[in-house]
Amino acid sequence: MKTKIPLINITAEIPSKITTRHVRKWVSLSIVMLFVSSLLMWFFGRTDIPDVIRIATGEQGGLYHKFGEYIQIPLERRLDRPVKLLSTEGSVDNFRRVRQGEVTFGIVQGGAVAIEELSVVTPLFPDFVFVIVRSDGEINDLSDLAGSDIALGRSGSGSRISALQVLEHFDIHEDDLGDNDRYFMDLLDDPSLEGAIMTTGIENPDLHAVLSGDRFKLLPVLNAEAIELAHPFFRKSQIPRGYFGDKVPIPSESITTITTNAFLVTKSDTPREIVRHVLGVVHEESLKQKVPTLISREDATAWTSTKLHPAANEYFNPSNQIGWVRDILESVTTMKELLVAMGTGIYLLWRRWKRLKEEERNELRNKQRDRLDWFLSQTLLIEQAQMNASDIEELQEYLDKVTTIKLEALQELTEAEMRSDLAFSIFLDQCASLINKIQLKILDYHAE
Repeated sequence: MKTKIPLINITAEIPSKITTRHVRKWVSLSIVMLFVSSLLMWFFGRTDIPDVIRIATGEQGGLYHKFGEYIQIPLERRLDRPVKLLSTEGSVDNFRRVRQGEVTFGIVQGGAVAIEELSVVTPLFPDFVFVIVRSDGEINDLSDLAGSDIALGRSGSGSRISALQVLEHFDIHEDDLGDNDRYFMDLLDDPSLEGAIMTTGIENPDLHAVLSGDRFKLLPVLNAEAIELAHPFFRKSQIPRGYFGDKVPIPSESITTITTNAFLVTKSDTPREIVRHVLGVVHEESLKQKVPTLISREDATAWTSTKLHPAANEYFNPSNQIGWVRDILESVTTMKELLVAMGTGIYLLWRRWKRLKEEERNELRNKQRDRLDWFLSQTLLIEQAQMNASDIEELQEYLDKVTTIKLEALQELTEAEMRSDLAFSIFLDQCASLINKIQLKILDYHAE
């Protein structure tokens, strides 16, 4: 009777549990999430430089606009972006445009607007209050201005605001000055205009054009000290003798006046990179040769009483960076418990990983040992069955089964330690011996 050898597949059921594969999946997912979040933070937090940098300046021939021309080309070179200058009505108009986001930067006069609503990039130069009257007129003192046609500047200009603040100390109102909503350059073309009050930098080209001959003179602001006390942005100052005029020195002697400052302002969220380049142009491009009264980098903070843009604060106060580093170190010190906890967590995760890895290796070895025992038991069954084999076909079937078992064992038992195990060597020897024995029997049957 032909004996059937049952070749049963044994598959051990492994209960659901945490494995190193799960840990690898979690770690991989965490890394992907970290990468994606970092990419998003970079994308949304990167410096977004506008395609065009717009600067609000002032009247076409004034110093504010001229200063914009001085920084335009160097700034374009540094930012690799076009820089567009906008001629405006003055400080009030510039302030509004910056606040509404129409321009990136604006030049404003200190005291003319609520400058604290924006951030100061840098103070630029002093703006002097010039009281200009005709040399052949009857106006010899600020108190004589009432009832005359005096240009106070455009409605959107800081010059007009400072002029009204000065006149307030002489109890003179804008209604007392005729058609006063005019630019002081109208003095050259309109003989009916008897004078002007202009607040501007002393290098203003239009101012030099008006005062180049002997048609006009400058009046002192005799109440300068009182005005300085009443208005925090004003300071008492002097206009030196003969600074203006070709034929006649203007003024004929040093006179007292007041000054405020011109500031370059921007919004507090303007990218730091742009602000740093602007500061580099203003304070590192030999601009003082063109604007001698330019306030130096070393004196900038002394002339600024409102908040600086963060990049400007770093630029003018590099020593604060030491404090910034100190703050970081203090923050790290206060976070030492968190750092210790993180380090402990990483160490425990590493220990858990090693333990899981060892458990998986042991489980694999035990599973392969059980499988090897099953292969050995199958070869023993074939060993016993082939002893009573009565024909060649039956022996050939046993030979095929032994060969199949051997091949399956070689494919499944891949663990290095299993391959070097003594039981595995015995199994291979047994397979080889059994195959040889069956082959000899088959040859004997052929010989008969």
